[in-house]
Amino acid sequence: MKKIISILVFFGVAIVFNSCNFSTANITNVKMCTSITDNQCPADNPVFNTNTPEIFLSCHLNNAPNDTDVEFAWFYLGQDKIPIDAVVLNSGENIGTLNLNSSLIRPNNGWPMGNYEVVITIVGTEKEPITKSFQVQ
Repeated sequence: MKKIISILVFFGVAIVFNSCNFSTANITNVKMCTSITDNQCPADNPVFNTNTPEIFLSCHLNNAPNDTDVEFAWFYLGQDKIPIDAVVLNSGENIGTLNLNSSLIRPNNGWPMGNYEVVITIVGTEKEPITKSFQVQ
């Protein structure tokens, strides 16, 4: 009887452990810019003008296992938080530290002045999303 209980406890713990995602993946070095080099912003410039042709956000995805999904969700912060766009990038077979970037192209009438943010989420983990704020003046 003790052997059966031990086996059931073992399988119960194995199922709980297997259902949890213990990814060590994390996001660092988040920067905003108007052009990228080697998939990264050379410096952080979170202030843009209304005629900026394209706004880039770059970051490092560290300790990433293969097939890690990272979502970049762009928002305009007017009276309400208005979604602009969202894209999910997958690390594929790459592991370790990866340079990722996402961008938005200027709308036909230019960027509305105000505050914006990009929320970066490692999909499928309990990690707190990273938020990068920027302004258009």
